[in-house]
Amino acid sequence: MKLYAVAGVALMLAGCGASGGPGSSASRNDVAASACETYAKTQLGDKTYQLDLVALAASMKADGDMQALAAPIVVEPGSSGEAKETLACKVRISADGKAADVISLNFIF
Repeated sequence: MKLYAVAGVALMLAGCGASGGPGSSASRNDVAASACETYAKTQLGDKTYQLDLVALAASMKADGDMQALAAPIVVEPGSSGEAKETLACKVRISADGKAADVISLNFIF
């Protein structure tokens, strides 16, 4: 009987740990945040940065037919040129929620 209980707990834990892995579906917020980060990388070029994608995704709010996101970003962290800014991004999410197009992206000092 103990073996069944241990096996059941192991299966439940395995199911909980599987979220976010390969093949899992990302939320609309995650898709939007990822699109913003990808676009920001093109604007930053070779500069290093720190961006909290979880905070960016959590900030998503409707703005007309688009979604607005904002979160702190540190460009060139730890260097003499370090800049603490806010990344503000607007996206339009596809009907299926699997893709997002960046409409605007701003670095606000």
